[in-house]
Amino acid sequence: MKRVSILIALTLAAFTAAIAQPKSLKNFDELMAALNAGYNVRVVIHYAKCTLVADNELQDKSPDAIGGIIIDTYEYFAPKAVRGNEHAFVVFSENKLIQNPKGKGFVYNYAKFKVEATGKVKVTVMYLDPNTQEELMSENFFTQFGDSTKEQAIYFYRL
Repeated sequence: MKRVSILIALTLAAFTAAIAQPKSLKNFDELMAALNAGYNVRVVIHYAKCTLVADNELQDKSPDAIGGIIIDTYEYFAPKAVRGNEHAFVVFSENKLIQNPKGKGFVYNYAKFKVEATGKVKVTVMYLDPNTQEELMSENFFTQFGDSTKEQAIYFYRL
């Protein structure tokens, strides 16, 4: 009886792990379908594969860093819902207190994502002083999502 119970428990654990695997989302429509169905979605971005604009200047290269968040709150805007936007887009952001990798103490690490239906992605990353809210750093990363002909820098996973 004990062996049967162990076998059932192992089978159940393996089955649960198999169905709990994240599903890679391939384009904007799949991303929106997952969000609108209430799924959690994880974002993983490889900054080194993005185009970087800092201090309003195109930079030669992006930092070799990888970041990830789970989309919690988001807003979707239909085409022409906001003046000047021809295409639908979704925006979401995250703000976390972290140890400052560029100096002493702590900073708020704010990241804002804008994903357009065309696949264009803009990620704005800022370090903010936790006491004064002064902007200590601001960088904009640009990439494309859903273009299988190019190496991807950003990945979305339905959890």
